[in-house]
Amino acid sequence: MGILFAAEGIADDHRKSKGWFERKEPHHSTIFGRNDEGNETAGQMAAWLLAAANLPVALSILIKWTKRAAPIGKRSKDALVRINRFQKKHLMRIHYLINPLVLGIALWHYLSSRCSSTALPEWGFVVLTAMIALGLIVKFRLCPKPLRKSVYQIHTQPLVLIVMVMVLTIGHLIVD
Repeated sequence: MGILFAAEGIADDHRKSKGWFERKEPHHSTIFGRNDEGNETAGQMAAWLLAAANLPVALSILIKWTKRAAPIGKRSKDALVRINRFQKKHLMRIHYLINPLVLGIALWHYLSSRCSSTALPEWGFVVLTAMIALGLIVKFRLCPKPLRKSVYQIHTQPLVLIVMVMVLTIGHLIVD
């Protein structure tokens, strides 16, 4: 949490020296021919849809952690297993359908509102693209069988998701 609040200090324009992740020219015209003022609608849509698409995953992780760590009885654990099975069966479709849509909207947001004062949003976009590509590979079994387990483990790694969200958040705080 401290990193998120410290990002505001990083965004100060009065600094003379630029860090290794900052660029020299802060703004330029986008491919749509207008100055970089940002396409906030596309960014908001991408952020909210990303949160909605990954809500079933977060719920599943929360249920698994609760089942392991909480001092609850067998009946409660069985109820959590049933809830998790139900939400995986019915809500994971949201995850499968909306995440590729998020990628398209995020691309639209990037192309219509690039700001070169920092490269962190682009890094976050690259990680987002990689995570969605790995998810599609897992879903449609597009890789050789010996690699499936590794691809699945990378795609389901919570640390990668946390890093992606932090990089996107800090990068957007610097841009703003």
